[in-house]
Amino acid sequence: MCFWPVYAFTNTQAPGSVWRPHFRSEVWGMTRASASINGRIIEIEKNETILKAARRLSIDIPTLCYSDKIQHEGGCRMCLVACAGSPRPVAACHTYLTAGMTINTHTPELENLRREILKLYLSEDGCSSLPGDDSGTKFGLLLGSYGITGAWPGKQTQAVDTSNPYLRFNANNCITCRLCLNTCEQIQGQFVYGVAGRGAATRLLLGMTNQFADSPCVTCGACVDVCPTGAITDCDRQDQRQADIKTQTVCGYCGVGCRLEVEALAGVVLRIKPVEDAIVNQGHLCLKGRYAHTYHHSSERLTQPLKKVDNKFEPISWEEALDLAAQKLIEITKIHGPSGLGALSSSRSTNEAAYLLQKLFRCLIHTNNIDCCARVCHSSTALGLQLMTGAGAASASYIDIEKASCIVLAGANPTAGHPVVGARIKQAVLRGASLILIDPRSIELADYADLHCQLLPGTNVALFNGIAKVLIEEDLIDTCYLENRVEGLEELKSFVKELGIEEISAITSVDQDQIVATARLIGKSGPVLFIHGLGLSELTQGTGSVMAFCNLGMLTGSIGLPGAGMLPLRGQNNVQGNADMGGMPNLVTGYQSLVEPKTRKKLELIWGCAPPIKPGLTIPEMIDAAAMGDVHALWIQGEDIVQSEPNETHVREALAKLDFLIVQELFFSETCQYADLIFPACAALEQEGTFTNGERRIQHVHPAVPAPGEARPDWLVIRDVGLRMGANWKHNSPSDIMDEIAQVAPDYFGGISYSRLQPDGLQWPCPAPGHPGTSSLHESKFMRGKGKLACIDYSQSPEHGIADFPFLLVTGRLLEHYNVGTMTRRTPNQLMVSEDVLNIHPEDAGKYKILDGQKVKLTSRWGSTIVTVTSSRRIAPGTLFLSFHFPETHTNRVTGPHHDPQSKCPQYKAIAVRVEAIN
Repeated sequence: MCFWPVYAFTNTQAPGSVWRPHFRSEVWGMTRASASINGRIIEIEKNETILKAARRLSIDIPTLCYSDKIQHEGGCRMCLVACAGSPRPVAACHTYLTAGMTINTHTPELENLRREILKLYLSEDGCSSLPGDDSGTKFGLLLGSYGITGAWPGKQTQAVDTSNPYLRFNANNCITCRLCLNTCEQIQGQFVYGVAGRGAATRLLLGMTNQFADSPCVTCGACVDVCPTGAITDCDRQDQRQADIKTQTVCGYCGVGCRLEVEALAGVVLRIKPVEDAIVNQGHLCLKGRYAHTYHHSSERLTQPLKKVDNKFEPISWEEALDLAAQKLIEITKIHGPSGLGALSSSRSTNEAAYLLQKLFRCLIHTNNIDCCARVCHSSTALGLQLMTGAGAASASYIDIEKASCIVLAGANPTAGHPVVGARIKQAVLRGASLILIDPRSIELADYADLHCQLLPGTNVALFNGIAKVLIEEDLIDTCYLENRVEGLEELKSFVKELGIEEISAITSVDQDQIVATARLIGKSGPVLFIHGLGLSELTQGTGSVMAFCNLGMLTGSIGLPGAGMLPLRGQNNVQGNADMGGMPNLVTGYQSLVEPKTRKKLELIWGCAPPIKPGLTIPEMIDAAAMGDVHALWIQGEDIVQSEPNETHVREALAKLDFLIVQELFFSETCQYADLIFPACAALEQEGTFTNGERRIQHVHPAVPAPGEARPDWLVIRDVGLRMGANWKHNSPSDIMDEIAQVAPDYFGGISYSRLQPDGLQWPCPAPGHPGTSSLHESKFMRGKGKLACIDYSQSPEHGIADFPFLLVTGRLLEHYNVGTMTRRTPNQLMVSEDVLNIHPEDAGKYKILDGQKVKLTSRWGSTIVTVTSSRRIAPGTLFLSFHFPETHTNRVTGPHHDPQSKCPQYKAIAVRVEAIN
């Protein structure tokens, strides 16, 4: 049952005038005005409702349909209050408090009205289990507070929906307050719920069949947080046991860096909630961050060190494991030299662990053969932005999404890979921001976009050059900004003058009119927010794609302005931090040069040595060197490279040739099969440290539950191996390591310390202890001095136009799983998506006589695999899409050796393949 609409009135009448309602507050003057609530005088805050003002006075006005995150309807009528001069009660939730108002919140008449409203909810909706409810629901507590404890005829006409692995809907307990509907639409941007009927016949609709499984629900759980009756709940909250500890920490999935409150009992996670006032996620979470936590206590977790003996793994003590690691690293260094060893630091682990591992290899082994997974995802982004702006990271922050008037989203699918950011983009569009999508697939956000350039995979540079041409030739550029802050404009003008829009259209498969319309919308929108992802970077022209995209940011004067700039979306929780810490073969911590004399002198003072001058090998180069017998030992920290690297067959062959392989992992992964020594690691909720999210925000990670068995934090293991190798390290805690990081790279991290990271962290650069951090880079000038426009020639991908391989395959992620699925496959998310499925356009399926659900052989020039296929109009004819979350899929058997020549980032986003039906 719902009583809405209720009029919300404000009072601005002059003495003796007729009282008239309206919805806006009075014009604000210099003098603070006041009003009265229950006889108490209160100074009025601008645009503050009666409800919020009363809460400042600790006066509790009851509500059922209210949430401070959404627009307020006043539909439940529980918040009605008496306003002197008003002919009827007004809704406190969205009536503004204005000068001279006299409000009474709990008169006998109002209390009787509220009591009758509650009785109506029970009698007409027949809530089955709420009278005398002791479950702590908001509705149950209100019933108790108003003395409604008698037996009421509950109706048990509908079964509880259990079609979702996490969410539950009991329609019998629903009072149709519309909180779920409004929260779903105004927070997540989904439209899962509806309301049908009137009066006592009002009921909540859930998708087409009144089941979560058949609805567009993305299981974010926001509706669970606000439901006042428990009609919508989840499995975690049905377990009503009370936590013995609550911990605020940071999510260990994608690079958004959402803050969590973890409730645990006896060392096991009970439930996870968003931190309501967190800057990053604003009290919101996604499916993975909220629910996919049961992997922590999976029986498959590695719990003690393992040593390979006669091709079998045997448990050993930590002392034996640490001694063996140090012994073998020293031994192999002596035999083959420092260049014969390498390390891959983990973007799932902490900054402190990443820093120590690169320090160990540079100081104790004397090699720069240290790299991280940013190599195979964001290295093109980092290099491109570094060359153009002087900083290989986002110039903008997530808060700029709300400020943006126009958003260009290129090569990213945030509603799947970064769902909280995806929801914020939806809300920005629903509030009126323009959205331009540049992507080979018609992803969910295509439904929200003003324009969608559905280009051929691998042709980003050509398209961005075409847009730049139109911007320049139609004078849609910010001339003042360019003259004062950017170099290379005349060269770029000459470059694009020679380009033809007709030819660009033929290359990209985007209509000429669409290219022109896209440029005009960008150029006429003012400063623009450019959000991008792996669809730009994971190509042979990945660096060029990012640079050509960055051209658009400079031409429009967008970089360094509020609601605008460059915002790359980082894939893993600490992929930004891993690179920041020196997890790259050519730069040390804080992106400092290996050869710069001041840096080397500083490192000699702090580390006791300087790293080698010669850059080391990247991940692809280390794999190639291992295959050729030039790299003999690797330390792989938290990465399953057998499943994640391209050209899987080649990776397996390379690992099999190593003399010694150390793996730090949560589970026995595909890569662990080749290990000689396995260290059991702590997961994100089990260790202390810091993560750096995609907006350069360093946040403090707190352990919420203990690690299983003998698993240890990565930093501690690295330190102890280092000590056995002769290091004189005095790091007794992660905070000690962060203090050293601040010394090593003061321009970026000099003001970072654990004592300053509460509650929402700090964004680098933060060069001094009193510095507030930097939300927007390049505000007054670019970090390289002047921004640099670049002339990037389009170069055809080596995977285009390959005979006998008529399709281009794009690989990527799904909402339900994370990266190679190591964690999410060990949660109920497995029930939502249980295999990787190849998407093919219906026209192509018909042409090749392929049926939905059929097994097909997917073949490239590099390998083949067998997968299940389904048709989808989300992709264009001639293209395919396949995720890589399940090892049995072997997605990366078909990806090949091609990579960007500058960043060495592999090409995952355009692979020439063919498909053959298997009968």
